[in-house]
Amino acid sequence: MGGALTMALAGYWHDVYIGAVSVFFLLIMAQRFFGDASYAIIGPYIAEVWPNRLRASGMGFSYGISNLGKIIGPLGVALIVGSSNYVSPKITLEALFPALLFLAFWYGQTGLMFIILGFETKGRSIEEIDRSLKTPAVGGLASV
Repeated sequence: MGGALTMALAGYWHDVYIGAVSVFFLLIMAQRFFGDASYAIIGPYIAEVWPNRLRASGMGFSYGISNLGKIIGPLGVALIVGSSNYVSPKITLEALFPALLFLAFWYGQTGLMFIILGFETKGRSIEEIDRSLKTPAVGGLASV
């Protein structure tokens, strides 16, 4: 959620400076911290939550689906800024905030899905997590 917030604020405050330092630059640096740091958590977490018999296929499927962002991101930005170049859209200063808001929306959606669908794996062995995935959940996925 930190990545979504800092990206949206970077677009909103793209022309603000603190002395000679661009607030846009500072917020993009903070956004990259949150965005890149999340990948240190996502990979091991996804490996834990797939049952043993599906772990390799599940990881491949997860990474394959995540590559849809390589299509949706540039295409969505191009449509928002009105560019005809869908692969590498050129963004004007007026279109910067809507473009970064679009990308922040997807960061937020990812965080929301982890909050809604995710479950705690801390302190549990991979075997214990696998056993709990085999038993039917009474109250949905969050109760696993």
